[in-house]
Amino acid sequence: MLLGHVVTLYLFLEHGVSREYGVPRHFDLNGEGNFASWFESFPLLVAAMVTFLLASHYRDSGAPLAHRWAALSGVLLLMSIDEASQLHDLFTGPLRRGLAIDFGVFYFAWLIPAVAFLVLAAWYFAPVIRSLPASTQLRLIAAAGIYFGGAIVVEMLSGFAVENGRKSTPYLTVLTFEEACEISGILLAVGTLLRLLHTVQPRSTIELLGAGGGTVGVAPAATAPAEPR
Repeated sequence: MLLGHVVTLYLFLEHGVSREYGVPRHFDLNGEGNFASWFESFPLLVAAMVTFLLASHYRDSGAPLAHRWAALSGVLLLMSIDEASQLHDLFTGPLRRGLAIDFGVFYFAWLIPAVAFLVLAAWYFAPVIRSLPASTQLRLIAAAGIYFGGAIVVEMLSGFAVENGRKSTPYLTVLTFEEACEISGILLAVGTLLRLLHTVQPRSTIELLGAGGGTVGVAPAATAPAEPR
C-alpha cells in the first residue's frame, strides 16, 4: 500500500497524473472513500475485536481490569470509524477560525482535543499495560509510540509543511511518513494483541448467543479426548 502511495505521488508530481480518478485514487493514503482508507481502518477494527475478546476473557476470569479492556475496545472501534470517515476533520475548521490559527503546530486544529484525549487515555489505560508481561508491555508501548508519533507529532510538523501548499513535495513527504508510522504502529499492535489472546486463551470459541440468548463472550473450546495409543 505504501509503495502504491509513493508511486501515485510520483506520477502526480512528475507527470501530472490525477490522484482523484482511476486506480491512483485508491492508493492515495490521504484520500477518502477509497481502498487506502479501508486498508488503514481495517486493522483498527481487528484490534477492537481482539481487545473485546480479551475483555470477555478477563471478565469471565474475574480480572479487575476487564472493564478497561472493554473501554479500550470501544476506543479502537471509534478510531476505526474515524479513520474511514475522517470525523476528526469536523473540528479543524471551527477551531482554526475560533483560535485564528494560520500555520504551525496546531494548523490541523483537531490535534488540540486529540492531545487532551490522548493524555487522558494514557492515564486511564496505564494500569492495563502495567498488568501485562514485560515483553508485551514493550511491544504495545512501541506500537502506540509509532502510531501516535505519526498521527500526532508528524501531523504537527505537517502544519509547517502545508505552508508550501498541499500539493507540494515537502508536505506530501511528511504526509507519507505520517501514514507509514500509523500503518506500522497499528500492525505491530494487532500482532501483539493476537499473541496475547493466544497466550491467555490458546483454544477458544466465540459465543454470540449464550443460554440466556443475550451474552457475547469467549469460552474455552472443548478439548477432544486423547486417542488411545
